[in-house]
Amino acid sequence: MKEALKVKGYVPVLVGKGEDMERIHVSIKAIHHPTIVELLDQSAHEYGHQQGLLRIKCDTHSFKAIIDRISKKSIICDLSCVICFFSK
Repeated sequence: MKEALKVKGYVPVLVGKGEDMERIHVSIKAIHHPTIVELLDQSAHEYGHQQGLLRIKCDTHSFKAIIDRISKKSIICDLSCVICFFSK
């Protein structure tokens, strides 16, 4: 059995829509950002609470842009921002 890659300080998250999911490692700090928390809440509503990898139903390019902005501390997002990225 192949062991999953573990990166210290990061959480693996499956991001995408339908069958087109990409595994992205998100820092522990970013996982607690209100924008990411909202995306996780919306995805939990969509997929239900499951064991295993976290899943976020979001365009991967948009999600990576959100993570990039969070890491540069240049994002101030509210619910309208999340809905915009979530619906793409």
